[in-house]
Amino acid sequence: MAKNKHKDSSFLAYYCLLNLECCICPIARDNRLSIRSHVGQRRDVETLAALLRGFVSTYGISGAEIAVKTPVTGVRVFGASEPISRRPLLYDSGIIIIGQGHKVGYLGGESFRYDAGSYLVVSVPIPFEVETHASADEPLLGISIDVNPNVLRDLILTIGSDLALENCIVNGPVPRAVEPVGLDAKMANAVERLVMCLQDPLESKALGQGIVNEILFRVLLGSHGRVLRMLSEQHTPYARVARSLALIHAEYATPLDVPALARIAAMSPSAFHRAFKQVTGESPIQYVKHIRLHRAHALLAQVGLKAGTAAVQVGYSSPSQFSREFKRYFGASPSDVRRAC
Repeated sequence: MAKNKHKDSSFLAYYCLLNLECCICPIARDNRLSIRSHVGQRRDVETLAALLRGFVSTYGISGAEIAVKTPVTGVRVFGASEPISRRPLLYDSGIIIIGQGHKVGYLGGESFRYDAGSYLVVSVPIPFEVETHASADEPLLGISIDVNPNVLRDLILTIGSDLALENCIVNGPVPRAVEPVGLDAKMANAVERLVMCLQDPLESKALGQGIVNEILFRVLLGSHGRVLRMLSEQHTPYARVARSLALIHAEYATPLDVPALARIAAMSPSAFHRAFKQVTGESPIQYVKHIRLHRAHALLAQVGLKAGTAAVQVGYSSPSQFSREFKRYFGASPSDVRRAC
């Protein structure tokens, strides 16, 4: 892991600034969309990038990645004006749409790129390593949308049998929790309309959630939408692993082992271990450790707790072991993170 002091400070600043809010300014837009073609797709990408530039120029992004809350609940605009080296992050369930620049994700020994013209579907909370490619001349620009489980369930119930659950066989391969998907014309149009409505508080209130629901519908129809549909089918291995993940996120500070998690998933320990690693790219024990470390990072950076106190609160009995594992994972000591934020 790189030890560049400048990069480390950018990474620490990202965690500190993640929850900042700002006001949104009006943005002009040409709402025309071409018939899908290579030229049309390029125009969609350029339109989305232009809309997002209006937000980030108002906020004044400089350096590390910053995520800004918008008037629509669960929707954030983010950007970065310099590269950020490969670092571990924790992504919640959501949809990540890149308008400009790109990122590279590393999960389970594999890498994947998500960039302008694509979006990322994250079906369950998952820690993985991310490398951000951006510059002052061409900053990273994007928008993230949380997946509300209640909205997802209601949408699937509304669609009913019209949304076939192909590839969701009980004994079939378990898909990965995070995948990049190509941005088609209808999805691009919906995202652009969402960004446009964010300029006005009244439009955000009246139209924002409806457009978010439309985007979620488009995701359900996409190539990785099956993983979201699987979550509603309780008999699938994917949904069973998701139940164990919910327990981990609720009880990460308590002792957790594979047999207990397998019982929650109603699977044998060996089948559970295999399915869990297929979904998350990690073993159950590695996943629990990384969730504890991310929660500790938040306590250090956002609450200002001391390392020993944070260690106990996330389930570590040995502060020295916590400090070693924290520094190995994040590339910075707990005290460094606390001081920086």
